[in-house]
Amino acid sequence: MTEKTANQGGKTRRLSREIFGIFAISLIFSIILYLFLSLFGAAAVQAFLALWGITPDETDLYRINGSVFGISLALTAGFFILLFLILLGERLAYIRTIIQGIEALSEGKLEHRLPIEGNNELTRLAEAVNYLAAEEEAIKAEEKRLSEDREELIRTLSHDIRTPLTALIGYTELFRTKESPSKEELSDYLLLVHRKANEIREISDILLDGSKRSLEYFDSARLLMTMLAEEFEEALQKEFSLKVDLSGCTDFPASLDVQELRRIFDNLITNVQKYADPQSPVCLSIQKSAKGIVIRETNAIAERQSGQSGYRMGLNSIRRIAQSYGGDVRIENDGKQFAITVTLSDV
Repeated sequence: MTEKTANQGGKTRRLSREIFGIFAISLIFSIILYLFLSLFGAAAVQAFLALWGITPDETDLYRINGSVFGISLALTAGFFILLFLILLGERLAYIRTIIQGIEALSEGKLEHRLPIEGNNELTRLAEAVNYLAAEEEAIKAEEKRLSEDREELIRTLSHDIRTPLTALIGYTELFRTKESPSKEELSDYLLLVHRKANEIREISDILLDGSKRSLEYFDSARLLMTMLAEEFEEALQKEFSLKVDLSGCTDFPASLDVQELRRIFDNLITNVQKYADPQSPVCLSIQKSAKGIVIRETNAIAERQSGQSGYRMGLNSIRRIAQSYGGDVRIENDGKQFAITVTLSDV
């Protein structure tokens, strides 16, 4: 319950007192009406008899007065009931409004709110119903948000699995078709297959265990950035002209999740392979600044593109990882040139 409601609670008028007050007012006005009707009625009857020259005896006069008092009492009783119901009608209508509001909430209409009227137990009841409705609505909204986040995470990680899986299939296919590979080539292929298989396992663990992270402390995070940049070059150098700049990446210590960083670079690689123009250079720069680690990739956009959903999923994956480091992602796309700047702040 809100603080305002709690403070009002100490000054709440009791509904029973309000109803007793309505009863007392109705009774007082009814007594006044009864006295007026009985006295005026008896006087009017006597004046009417005198006008017609009729002199009733004591028995007739007693009967006449009894009839006048009886009629006055009946009229007064009707007036009392009518006045009491009219004065009480506002409370009864409010009770009906509260009942209708509760029925609406029971039907799942959580946006429905009761009007706040008066300052009694009914008012507190209406406030309590509104509070519960607001809390339930907030819980439903949070459940919906969490459900959407889970679905987005599953879609994103499922997309991320495809990158190392595609590479894994490519390596095994190359190894299968290559005649008499040397021991060095065999060792390299097995190393690449092992690494990609581990990436798939790591992403699968996240799908099963939630947002599980494995931060490692690096005395020299620049070496890790250099290794990732080399993997970026290795994956794209056959198809694209590359410009890699690490001059702004000074040596620094940091706590990083290697698999998360690999997922960032894997998605950058995939987007370049699918959407970049091979006739223009692809530029990658990694810097260490006051904001943290800043990774920027730029490329020209090929005239024909496909699979825009995969493009969005890749960017969503990068953005999610950047946010886990307290950073963000900035996209620049004018239809001809594409640039993405990834900032990892909490390192």
